Formats: sequence, C-alpha cells, structure tokens
Amino acid sequence: MDKLLLQDAEPYASAHRRKRRWYQVMTCLAAAVVFCTTYALILPAITLEKQCEIPEHTHTEACYTSVQGELICTQSTEPQHTHTEECYQETQDLVCGMSESTGHTHGAECYDQEGNLICGQEESEGHVHGEACCGVSRQLICGQTEEPAHQHTDACYSWNQVLTCDLEEHTHSEACTATEPEKAVFCGKEPHTHGESCRDEQGELTCGMEEHTHSEACTAPEPEEPEEPEEPVFCGKESHTHGESCRDEQGELTCTLEEHTHSLACYADPTADVETAEIWEQTFGDVTLTGDWRLDALAIARSQLGYAESTKNYAVAEDGQTPMGYTRYGAWKGDPYGGWNTLFAAFCLHYGGAENIPTDKDCGSWAAALADAFLPAQSHEAAPGELVFFDRDGDGTADWVAIVAEVTAGEEGAPSGITVIAGDVDNAVQQRSYALEDPTILGYYGSLPEQAKAFTLTAQTESGITVTVTGDSASLPFPVSEITLTAAEVAEEQGQAIREQLPAEEGTEPEQRFLLDIALWHGEEEIEPVGPVTVTFSGLDTQGLYPKVYHIDTEAQEVTDMEAEKTETGDVAMVTEHFSTYAISLVAARNLSGTILADTFQAGGEYTLAGDVQTAENIGQVTITKDTTIDLNGHTLTISKDHQCFVVQYGAKLTIMDSQAPSEETVDLGGSNPYGHTASLSEDGSTLTYYITESTANGTGTTETLIKHKVPLANAGKILCKEGSDQVIKVENGGTLELKSGVLQGTGVRHIVYVEDGTLNVSGGYIVGGGSDDMPGGGIYVGSGAVKGTVNIQGGVVAANCGNFGGGIYVVGGELTISGGAVTGNGVFNGHDDDGAGIYVNSGTLKLSGNGYVTNNSKSCDCTGCPIDTNNTHGGGGIALANGSTMEMSGGYVTGNFSTLAGGGIYAGYYAGDGGVKFTMSGGTIAANCAQYGEGGGLRIGGGDNGGTYGVIRTEGKVYITNNKTLTTDDWGGGGIFVQEGGHLSVMDALITNNKAGGFGGGVGACPTGKTLIVNEDGAAIYGNSAEGKQMSIGGNGKDYDRSLAQNSPAFMMNKGYQDYFCVRKREGAGDYISLVTGLMAGSGAANWKGSCDEKPVSIGRTGYAAAKYLFGLTANPDDTAKGQAVSAARVIITGNSSGVHGGGIMTNGGLILGDPKGKVVTATPELDITGTKALRKDGERQEGLKGFQFRFQLKDSTGKVVGTATADDTTGKFTFQDIEFSQVGDYTYTLSEIKGDRTDVTYDPTVHKIQVTIAENTISLLGVEFKSYYVSSVKLNGSESGGSSGSGGDSQTGTFTVHFRNDKNWATVKMYVWDDAGNNLAGGWPGTEMTLGSDGYYVAVLNNVTGTGNFNYVFNDGTNGGNIGTNKTNDLKGIPYAPGKEVWFDYETVKENTAAGGSSGSGDAVGHGSNSDGSYTLTIPGDAFTNTMTTQLNLQITKTDSVDASKLLEGAEFTLKEPGTEPPVKATTGKDGIATFTGIRRGATYELRETTPPSGYMTAGPWILEVRDEDAMLYPATENPDGTLTQTGETGTPLTVSGTDPKVLSVTVRDISWGYELPDTGGAGTTSYTAGGLALIFGAATLMYVHCKRRKEDEASS
Repeated sequence: MDKLLLQDAEPYASAHRRKRRWYQVMTCLAAAVVFCTTYALILPAITLEKQCEIPEHTHTEACYTSVQGELICTQSTEPQHTHTEECYQETQDLVCGMSESTGHTHGAECYDQEGNLICGQEESEGHVHGEACCGVSRQLICGQTEEPAHQHTDACYSWNQVLTCDLEEHTHSEACTATEPEKAVFCGKEPHTHGESCRDEQGELTCGMEEHTHSEACTAPEPEEPEEPEEPVFCGKESHTHGESCRDEQGELTCTLEEHTHSLACYADPTADVETAEIWEQTFGDVTLTGDWRLDALAIARSQLGYAESTKNYAVAEDGQTPMGYTRYGAWKGDPYGGWNTLFAAFCLHYGGAENIPTDKDCGSWAAALADAFLPAQSHEAAPGELVFFDRDGDGTADWVAIVAEVTAGEEGAPSGITVIAGDVDNAVQQRSYALEDPTILGYYGSLPEQAKAFTLTAQTESGITVTVTGDSASLPFPVSEITLTAAEVAEEQGQAIREQLPAEEGTEPEQRFLLDIALWHGEEEIEPVGPVTVTFSGLDTQGLYPKVYHIDTEAQEVTDMEAEKTETGDVAMVTEHFSTYAISLVAARNLSGTILADTFQAGGEYTLAGDVQTAENIGQVTITKDTTIDLNGHTLTISKDHQCFVVQYGAKLTIMDSQAPSEETVDLGGSNPYGHTASLSEDGSTLTYYITESTANGTGTTETLIKHKVPLANAGKILCKEGSDQVIKVENGGTLELKSGVLQGTGVRHIVYVEDGTLNVSGGYIVGGGSDDMPGGGIYVGSGAVKGTVNIQGGVVAANCGNFGGGIYVVGGELTISGGAVTGNGVFNGHDDDGAGIYVNSGTLKLSGNGYVTNNSKSCDCTGCPIDTNNTHGGGGIALANGSTMEMSGGYVTGNFSTLAGGGIYAGYYAGDGGVKFTMSGGTIAANCAQYGEGGGLRIGGGDNGGTYGVIRTEGKVYITNNKTLTTDDWGGGGIFVQEGGHLSVMDALITNNKAGGFGGGVGACPTGKTLIVNEDGAAIYGNSAEGKQMSIGGNGKDYDRSLAQNSPAFMMNKGYQDYFCVRKREGAGDYISLVTGLMAGSGAANWKGSCDEKPVSIGRTGYAAAKYLFGLTANPDDTAKGQAVSAARVIITGNSSGVHGGGIMTNGGLILGDPKGKVVTATPELDITGTKALRKDGERQEGLKGFQFRFQLKDSTGKVVGTATADDTTGKFTFQDIEFSQVGDYTYTLSEIKGDRTDVTYDPTVHKIQVTIAENTISLLGVEFKSYYVSSVKLNGSESGGSSGSGGDSQTGTFTVHFRNDKNWATVKMYVWDDAGNNLAGGWPGTEMTLGSDGYYVAVLNNVTGTGNFNYVFNDGTNGGNIGTNKTNDLKGIPYAPGKEVWFDYETVKENTAAGGSSGSGDAVGHGSNSDGSYTLTIPGDAFTNTMTTQLNLQITKTDSVDASKLLEGAEFTLKEPGTEPPVKATTGKDGIATFTGIRRGATYELRETTPPSGYMTAGPWILEVRDEDAMLYPATENPDGTLTQTGETGTPLTVSGTDPKVLSVTVRDISWGYELPDTGGAGTTSYTAGGLALIFGAATLMYVHCKRRKEDEASS
C-alpha cells in the first residue's frame, strides 16, 4: 500500500522539486537584475566622456620585475645528511572519521498522500572504507639529524627593480575630459540661412549676408607645410663654443677651432643673384631711346618694375638684424648692399642718357645739387619723366625720390594726382600713386645740370666712307628717332662741274678728292639742322695728308671753307649748320728740314717737320701772311737768334700742332698739402712737372686732391726760343694763332706769345718757360693795342712761367676767356711788389667758366716787406685784378694758389688803383688757396678811394668758396673772403658753416671800418662755425679794438657768444650803426641768435633783428629742420675756411651785405612769446609732473579767432605760445584761457588772462639800405604794465626785472629792500616790499619800469625794524647786474643765477618777463597761470555671483552706468573673475545702474540708483519708468565697500538667480556593458518564466 502511494506521489514529488529549483533560479536572476540595475544607477554622473586615449594607470609592484643581482650571503651549499627511505618506518591508520553504512534514499514510503516527507531521515549515499580512508604515518628510525646543504634564497642576492609594464603612468585630469572642440573652419564664411528678418516689406533681401552652411570642405585643415631643410651657411666657419674639452688641466685653451655662433650674416650667399652690366643692360635692351632724357629715363624705369633686392645675397645692417639685399643699382655704383632709392633713379637717368647726374645716396644732397631746377609742388604742374622729391619724415628736407610715370586727371579733367616709379619700395621697384596736394611732396625737377642731350646719326657711301653726324638734340628740328641721314657720292659728270667752282690749291695738287651729297630727312622731307652739328668723315686714308673741306651751295653759287681738322684717329671733322654737297680734298704736307727762312711759309698751307730745324741767323722775323699749319711731328723748331720770332699778320692764321704729342704721367698726391706747388722744367728742359689741385663738390663742401703731372718734352714737338727774344710768336691785329698741340717753350724769353691786337686760341699743347724779371706776362702777354687782344683757352697748359706781374698771363685792356685747360704753377720773381702769379688783368676782362683751372700759382717771396705790410697792398696768388678790370666767374676752378701776402686765390682790386674793379661770381669753385701774412685766403675784395671793388656772388646753380685759409697771426684775417675798407660785396643764398677762426667770428667777422647787413631776403645761413677767441690782431693803423675792447668785455666774452659772427669798432663816438643782423636765415628757418650787442645780452627771434653801434658777438642755434632747409636753399657754399685771427668764412673791413635787400628797403617784424606754468593740485597737494593729462590752452584775438594753442609740458607744467607776429604798428588785445578737457576727475581753471600789446616802429639806414622794423613797445597783463622793448635802434629798453629769494631762515614774512648806485630806493623805504612765495619754493618780487642796464643792491629781511644780520636780515648784497626782461635768483646770500649778467632770456625762453633787443617780447605770467584741482579717482567694482552659491563667479554679465542728463551710458562686462569695473566715478553724482545682459541661464537683476558721496556710496533698488528713467523704490540702500588709496574702489556684489538646473550630460566608464548584461538577464528570466508556465500547463493537463 505504501509503495503504491509512494509511486502515485512520485510525480508530485518531482514537480515539487522542479518548483523549488525554479524558485531558486528566479531568485538568483532577480538578485542579479537588481544588483546590475542598482550599480548602473549609482554610477557617478560624469558630465563629459573621457576624451583622452591613455588609460588611467599608476605603476604598482606588479609593474616591475626583480632582476637578480650579486650573491651577498656567505653560507656553503655542500650537503651534510639527508634522510632517505631507510630512515623511516611506515604504519597505516584510519583517518576518514566515518563509520561504514548503507545510506538512505527517499522512496514512496517516505511521503504521505499530500507529498509531505514523513520518514524523518536525511537522504544520504552511505560509506564503505577504502584506501582513501587510511593514512600512512612514518616514524624516523635512523637516529641522525638532517643537515641538508644550504640553498640560496632571494635574500641571498641583491635585487634590481626593472619596469616591465607596457603602460604609461597616467592620471586623468580636466584636460582628459575636455569636450572635443568644434572643428575649425577655413572657408572664411559665417553659417547663415535667410529668414523673414533678412527681407524688407517688398521681399527684397536686405541682410547683406550670404546663405552658407558649413560642409566638410569648410573644415578641411590646412595642409601642413613640409619641414624646412636646414639652411646652408656661407661664412666658412663651424659653429663652435669652447667647452671643458677645449682646455687643459691648467685651463689653457688647447682647441684649435674658433669660437663661432652662426648669425644672420653667415647665411648670406655672396654669389647669389649677382649681375654684371651685360646682364642688367639686357633688361632694357628693347627700350628705344628718344633723345629726351625724361622720357628715356621713364622707359628705363618701367623696364625695371618688379625687380626686388636679393633675399639670399645680403649684408647685415649695424643693428645685426636687418638684411640689406644685393641690388643691380647698388652694384652699378659700387655699393651693392646700400640703400638704393636714389641709386635707382640715377641708374634710370644714366641709361636714359642724362649727364652730370648726382649719384650720392643722400637724397638731400641730390636736392642741393639740383636746387637750380627746383619746381615747388604748389606751383608746378608735374609731367611724366620728371623727378619728384618727397619729405616723408617731415623735417623739411628731401629723403625720397621717384620718377613721375603718369599724371592722373580728376572728375573735371584737371590733374589730380601722380603715379610714380621708385626704387627700394618694400625692397623692390614699384609704382605708387599720390594726390597732387600730398603734403610729403616737396617739388619736382624738370631739368638737370647737364650738357645738352647728344645724338648720333650715321650713313655710309658706296665706297665705304662713313659719315657721322653728332651734336646736341636741340640742334635738330625733330626727335632724332624720326630723322635719317643719307650720304651719296656725286656722279662724275656732275662732279666735274662742281670741282670747277673750288679754289685752286696753292702750290700743290690734292692727293685725294671726294664729292659727297649729305642730307637729313624727316620722312620724305629734306631738312636742315637748326643749330651747329659736327660731321666726321671716317674711312679715309689721311696718313701724311691734311684735309680741306668745302661746302658747295649750288643754288647760291657759293663755296665755303669749313676749316676741317684731322682728328687724332685720322678722321676728318668739321662743324656745320647746312647739308648739301661737300668737297673733301686731302693735301699732302710739305716736309721741312734744315733752315727756316723768312719766306718759308709765305705761300701758306700745311707743313710737317721732317727733323729738327732752326731759323736762319741772317733773318729777322718769320712772317705768316696766309693760313699755315705746322705739324711739329715730334721735332724741335729753334728760334736761333735774339729778337727773332714768328709774326702772324692780319688775316692770317697760324696753327701749331704735334702729331707725335707726348703722353703725360700723373700721380695722385692726396689732399693733405693742396696749395703752392709751382711747375718746373728740368735743367735741360726735357721734362715739365706741374700740379693741378682738383676740387670735387660733396654736398655742403668740397674735397681737394693734388695731382702731379709729368710731361716728357725731349721727343715732343716744340718751338724753342732762347734768351734775348721778346717773344716766340707775336700775333698782330687781325691775326690768329691756334695752338692745338705741341710745345711753345722759352728759356729766358720775355713772353712765349705776345698777342698785340690779334687772337690766341689754345685748345691743347703747352706754353712753358717764359718770363724775365723786368717784364709781365711770361707765358702770354695780351697787349693794349687799338683793337685789344683776345685769348681763348679751351685746353692746354700754361705753366712754369714767371713775370713781375702776371707770371702766367698778363692782360692789358684785352680779354681773356678760360673755359678749359690749366694756368698752373706760374710765379712772380722774388719781389714784394710783384702781383698776380697766375694771371694779372689790368684794365681788361677775365671770364672763367667750364672746366678751366687756375691752380698752384704762387706769389711767393722772402722779402721783408710782406710781413709788415699792414695794408696788404699786394697779392694775388692765382689772379690779380686792377684798374677798372672786370672778372666774370661762371664756372671753373681757382684752387691751390698761394700768396705770401694777401689774396691767396684772387686779389680783386687795389686800394690805390685808377678805378674800381668789378667781380661777379655765378658759378665755379675757389678752394684750397692760401694767404700767408695777409687777408683773404680765397678771395680779397679791394677797396680804396677809387670807389673800390664791387663784388656780387649770386647764382642759380652752385658756387663753392671752400677750404681756403689765411695763416696770419696778427692781421684781421678772412679765411674764405676778405673785403677791404671801401670795397663792397653782396652774397646771396649763402651757407656759411664749418669755418673756424683763432680769434672771433668763425663764420663772419667785421673789423673797425667794416659794415655788415645780414638780411632775411635770399640771405645767409650762418651756423656751426667755431672761434677760439685767443688770437688778436696787432692793431695795424691803430685798429686794436678786438684786443682792447672785445676781449675785455665780460658781456661779449660770456659763453663764447662770438662763434658765428663778430664785429667791433671804437666805442667812443660810435653814433651810427655798423651792423644789423636779422633772425631769419636762408631757407626761412630761425637762426636763434644768442650773444651780445653793444655789450648787452641779446637774442634774436625768427622775425626779429638786432643792430650794433660798436660791438657784436653772436652764435646761431638753429634746429635740425632749419639746418636742413638752409642746406636745400643754399647756392653759395662757404665752408671749411679758416683764419688765424678773425673771420674764418668772411672778414670785412668794408661793406658786406649777406642777402638781397631788393628795393633797398628791408622790413623786420617782431614776435610776442607768452609762457606760463600749469599747476595741478590733487586732494589739496601740488602734483609733480602732469604726465598723461595733456592740459591745453588757447590764445584768441579781439575778434575771438584762435591764433594759437599750446600744451603744458608733462614734466615742468610750462606752456609757451611762440612767434606771434606783428606786421604793422597798433594796439592788439588777446585773451588766454585753458581749453576744458574731458577728464571727469579734474576741475578746470576758468581763469581768462587779458593781454594788451602795443607795436611801434624804428628805421635804420645801413649800406644804402633802409631797414624798417616794428617792435613790441608795451605789454599789459590783466591791466598791469609788464614792460616793452625799444628794439635795436633805441638807446634804452624798458621792462621788468624779477627777483627770486630762497628763505633759509624760515621767516614768516620776507621783504626786499633794494636801491641803485645813486642811492634811490626802488621798492619803498625800509624794510622794503613784501615778497610772495612761489610754487618753486622761492619768494618773488617784480621791479617794474626797469630801463637800461646797471647794478642794484639788496637786503632781504623778515620785516623787523632794525634786526640783526644773519637772524633778521641778510648782509648788503651789492653790485648785482640788472636788465629789462631778466631775472636773478638768490639762495639766501648767494646769487644762484642772473640772466642779466650773461646770456639772455631770449625770445622763447621761459624765464621771465622780457623785452628782447631784437624788438620782440617774452611775457611770462607770474606764478601759476592756471591751477586745476582733482581728487583721488573713484572706481566702481561690481562682483557678479550665483544667488545660491556665492563662491560661483559669473562671467558675461553686462552693466551700464549713466548719469542722468549725459549720453550715452558707459558699459562694463564681467570677466572670468566675475568683476566689472567703471572708472572715474564722480563724487556727489547720482547714477543709474542697470544689468542689461545677464549671464547665460540667469535672470536679470536690478535696476538700481547709485548715490556717490565724497568718500562712500549707497545703492538703492529702483524701478524703470515708461520714459526710461529710474525711480528709487525704498529708503534702505546697500552701502558700498570702500578700499584702496589711489584710486579708491567702491565695491558691491550682485547675486543673480538661476532659471533652474539642467541635468548634465552623463556618461562614464562601462554603462553600455552593464545595460546589455541587464537586458540579457531580463530576457533570460522572461524565457525561463515562459518555459515554466508552459510546463506547468502541461503538468496540469496531464494530471
């Protein structure tokens, strides 16, 4: 029964067991799901996913591997005893702990009908003992102790830890969780989609933006540039720095390498981009020149556009950082790495065909060199090809040049701008455009100081004769590019008829004849030149033949001898203005040998010396009656008997030439000894040695170089005349002598050439060795016949001649013109009365021009008369002019000449002559000449009772009077120029600088009878000269006032105020004026003269002047701008001259006018300068310095017009109104006030000063010029008289004298008692006038109506009646100089400074009230003219925080602060520190404070009303009214915290309320895996549930 029940219950038991297992599984699954879900939910929220790819890792012990090191234990490893199996006995024991049983398994009987277990036993499997239940025990029976060998363990070794982990140690930081930044876009566009707001009411697009959406292309990164290869170096050195290995044990350097670090210069490749002329000329090879230098230079410039200086080949500037690249333009001038702006222009001009162009790199030098062609920008209409100069730095001088490429037109067609081409524009040749009114454009240059533009035309005949026509472009009626030349040989039948018209050749038949028809063509029209041109015939065999060329006019039936010449190359050349048929005849010369007879040349024609010849002894003169040419051909023609000579008679021309002319040898001897080198002939007459002192202009001076010339005469063709003859060749009335080459040489002959009334033309050859001590004109004597002789020297040399007057050339009544060649090394015989070593002109005319030299002639003697000749009655090392002569110098050079007495270069006029000399100089150079004992190293203008010499130096080009000297130690001097009493000299546009004197007046000096007028119209710039003030004259003729007066005058000697100008005469009886100087110098800059005038301190303002009656000493102080303007304006350069005594540049004892008085009336206008001091008091204390405040002031005239503004100096607070000019007499009223600034923390002074000025007039006459000047006669300040100036010309001046006193005794009151030398009290009775404490710590008192100069006496006291010296009062302070407009400072009893004792307040000096002797006035407003106040600045600082978390500072909050009634509001935005700051908060003001933009995610706070008091502030809540104003909503406000000192800061914290919290973006490590696992578990649980339910239903169904 039981078994049946159990069998029936088995299914139920099985189901129960499955059910239990199911519950167990479900419980586990549920636990897993709950755990996983909970773990995932409690993971910390990570706002941003980790972005870095490095796993977080910290090295642990596991990351290291121990590496075994050395054995460190000492035990042995040998074995002792080890137990074996024999040492043990085994026994078995039961060890399982269980009893054997059958076990129990639940059967049916164990359950009741409901399936409940009823057996009461536990189900078990039972147990039967086996081997596993028994253990074997072992007992040791051997009786020995085991002593095994020692086994080394880890402890027996040293161990090294080696990192074997492959992971990088890394801890995640904020950077690891940084959000991946947005991709950068490179498209340059903003994303935008058009919306309704982008269109107007009509639908038209108005937003102005482009629709755009960023694509992948927009975010494509820019490709990385490939790594630059290492730059090669070219210095040839290794980079090396000495280290320890470079030295031995003693520290001595043993390394052989040079220490070197590669610099920028090491990377410059000197071979890169280098060009030769052949290369750069190819760049404009296709340019066709037109003959117009402007257009041609422009064409060259255009061809260069785009050229840039080398970046590989460069030099490094002095700063060590700036590379200066190689350029072809620099290489062209030998300076490949220099600045090349001007060199580019020069390059274009050169290759464009312009000549004599400047090549200096200094643009200012260009402007000076081209000054005569200057065209001001304001009045000139630019044209293509012209040079345009710019002043880019505003200093008044040119610093950049370009070539005008185009003139652009404006809207109405009028010119409005220019396009230029310039070099060195951003290191390249580029175009730039400018408006015509651009202020940097100084002006244009449309012409150059060049010879006319040359042209060349060439044609060839059928037989090979080449015809070349050359000349100036001006000689052609059309551009040369439009003209062609043809040359054709005339047919035989036509030629025969033409030949019949030719004159018969006397005595010979032409060897060759040619008939050529030459023509110029303009298209198909035959044209003629409009000026002379040169025609050269080449390809003719002229060996031994002489040419005759005739022009045949077939229409007029006229034949003209063209006077053709054979050139050195054997060609035939002539000058013509007509083209048609020319007949060329080549005639053989007659050979001469043996003896010359009187009629040898009777037939005229051409002659050649076949050997040395001589005149027959039985003849008188060799007469030339017809045109004759003698080729000396390297031989000598000797005039063998006294009184024999050649005579060229009326209508005849004698031409001397030498086809075997010798070559000269030259040696450059430098410039250290440039004067007085006379020429010489060797004893046998075989060698001529002569010297030329060459002079080269270099901007504001010249450089001289002595060149030695050596000429071998032994084999030269010559005409030699021995002693006893009057002359070699005599040219009578109407005759002509032409010396082309060869030598005319004398040995004791009186004259080489005597030109009675004829003409001498010298174009080459030598005139040497003439002269005797009883006759003038050893080289050339130009007589005084009825017609007057004429000499034209275009070349050749007149040297080594002597005479008692005019050793080289003597002219009496005739005319001497020198345009080339050299009159050099001639002298006078040893005698005091010999004058004019080079040239002496007596009642004649001398014209010097071109490249002619009068050089190294010497009036040298060792007589006793010259050293004691105080009147300097003789002289003229180079040239002497006498008795009504005239010299016109338009060019040429007078250099290196020497005179023992006076006039080293030129002695122009004699005191005792028969008439005054006229000297004019419009060009040329007088340089490096020397006078030893007397006056006028370069030029001496004579005086005398005959009217004296009248000299004028004026030019449109350049004149140089430079580096001349007088060595005198006792005469008055005049290194460059001396003007004698009775002489007159006017010089216009002069630059007188860098001259020096041993006495006074390094620039200009005037001695006792001299009068000078320095005017401001085309005047002079005199500055930068030096005078030592030591060497005085010996007082010749009683004129010792330089020593007795000037040198003993403290006022004159003070501060060496005589560097640039000096004049003196006897003080007693000095009633009229002897000198007047104006303040405006050449170039319109201010000279800023300072010094003394009649022993009173003087300063001369820009429009002022000063005049002296007996003593003047001045030093100029122009600024750099004025100097630059002077250099640009100067045309007459007087520099580098020196005098042993006075007047380094010019010394005058006569009349000297520097400048042009025009209509003999000169006007000077005075200036008023006003100066004052600005004070600033902060919190009641005076502030030192005004930096950053920029306090400004304005001066208005009576109509309210602003006539000037000024700014206070940052350091001193002083301000000055300068150069207020007055051009007519009258009363003028001005108001001076401060311009209110915009500083809210400053209270500006509203004071208005009233200034009243009265202008009066003076008139002075000097040197025939009326000088009218206006001066400030009265100045009132705020109704009180300040003073005035009588100006120069008045006997006294009236003004104020200011006294400053430092109170060292701490007196409560300071009074000043003052009296003059006559005992008059000037400030009331004792204890005197009370002084006022000034801002500088000195007490101040002003003495009004001070007139003239003199001494005052003082006692300063504390006001006590009586008192003790040292306690209550000072000692008597006597003899203190005073003068109107001056000031004195006392440091108690010591005079610290007194401007009346020396120096001057001067026009513009800010030291006191002052009338100035130049007629101007300097008004200084006493004390502080204006005082502004301010308090310490207040700033408002707002700190923005979160309303919940006060430590959270909010960025991006925008606030506005506005004071009602002001516009617009001020804005401030909080930064990362949460702070917004408003500066300059005004005390006592009420402000409206608004938060206009809150931080992102926060509500807007406010508004508020801010009330600011003196030292604190309150913030009140407010509401906004409909009109935008604020109304305070409560009486309770928030006080602001005050901190800081300067500025003080008002601080308040504003807390913003957040709109709510946003959930952060979550993420972190591993959420995905947990989620997936959870889902899998849930799915598995659902599956099991489904299976369980299904089985359960099946069970139910089965049951």
